[in-house]
Amino acid sequence: GSDTQLVIDGYTSRSTEKTSLVSDPSSPGPGCTLELTGPFGPEPLRLSLALGSPADSQADLGAQAKVEFLPSLPKDQRPAAAPAYRETQMVLAHEPSQPIVHNTTGSPGGFRFFLGSRRDGDPLEVEILRPDGTGEVYRLTDLLNRTLDDVSGTKILVARYWPNLVLREGQPTTDGDRPDNPAILVMLEGTRTELSAPSRLLLAPGPTPGSLTYLGLPASGPTVTGTIRPGDTFSPGWRGWSAKFLTWEPKGRIETITIPEEKPSAQPGRPAIHARLRAMDGREGPAFWISSGSSSVLQVGDIASRIGFGLELQPLPFTIRLDSFEVPRDPGTDEPANFRATVTFAEEKKNLTVPAQLEMNQPATYPPGLLPQITGLSYKFSQAGWDPQNLNRTTLQVLHDPGWLLKWSGSLLMVVGIFSMFYLRREPFPTS
Repeated sequence: GSDTQLVIDGYTSRSTEKTSLVSDPSSPGPGCTLELTGPFGPEPLRLSLALGSPADSQADLGAQAKVEFLPSLPKDQRPAAAPAYRETQMVLAHEPSQPIVHNTTGSPGGFRFFLGSRRDGDPLEVEILRPDGTGEVYRLTDLLNRTLDDVSGTKILVARYWPNLVLREGQPTTDGDRPDNPAILVMLEGTRTELSAPSRLLLAPGPTPGSLTYLGLPASGPTVTGTIRPGDTFSPGWRGWSAKFLTWEPKGRIETITIPEEKPSAQPGRPAIHARLRAMDGREGPAFWISSGSSSVLQVGDIASRIGFGLELQPLPFTIRLDSFEVPRDPGTDEPANFRATVTFAEEKKNLTVPAQLEMNQPATYPPGLLPQITGLSYKFSQAGWDPQNLNRTTLQVLHDPGWLLKWSGSLLMVVGIFSMFYLRREPFPTS
């Protein structure tokens, strides 16, 4: 308003977000801060958790581990037994990606089979691909009607072989001995392994004020449990990891603030300004960093103003909701292999709801259909950023270019004009 001034006394070309635990008497529950050291790098990872909301009470460390802050630890600490299953697969050499699968648990066990030969005239071979990506190749004659005890613990039996598969009266049979359409029937028996199940660390308020009880659940191996106080270092039971209990707040909440990046880098960053409000009587409110494309509420006394920096806000004629966000990792590392967001577009006036999924290099568009994309009236959403400590949110970039068709039509006219100048011009009349 006219009785306040905006004071900008700082600028940085590179900023980052920092999540911390702060004391808040109005918070419904306690909070804690941990420091994890593991195989992901020399720098420790600091996690701040608070009871009260699912987003603040858990931290997903990707496919490797997950930390949760609960009101109390679960009583049943025994790991669930892996379900046993039996499965049959009819595998066609010409259609290996579409086997006919039946599993007693209702979903495939993850094994894949390929039938074929290296060269024309060579003996048929069977390639076995396990759920973890490893596998071997065997001659069909070595597997047919012989049970293979696989290293995964699964029993594999190639029970039938049809050189030229045909269906007669609904039953598979072979039409001759030439391998024109070879197929096999594979029978499996084993236990299902959840390869993507991460290690977990469960925390809960301890028996005395300011203490924590913990339960470490590694992906494999025995569980660990104990009680800790601020300053204690303990093992979560994960191979190569250690944890330290830093701080405790009986009434705490999670606060995310923008700060300048300390380490210099040649890569372009996200700029930010350092701003505060000043009243006409000289009083000044607290200062905050505001990054480009975001806004923050600045306050002095009873006067508050929302200040934005960098980008102009544009309303959308529809809403978008984040349903889930996943970050698959490269096998054996903590490096992100992809960013996968599941969203739902909704337009209340048209009573329209459209689910969509966007990944790295694969944006999502709304409204759906070819015509809005050709005319440039669609909105294209692509991945722009993410928070490693909170996979319940993500940052999307929006591209909307209604003048796209006009610009490309002009470019096409230029190409047609150049073509006509060189190839459609009249030949000059000969002069006498």
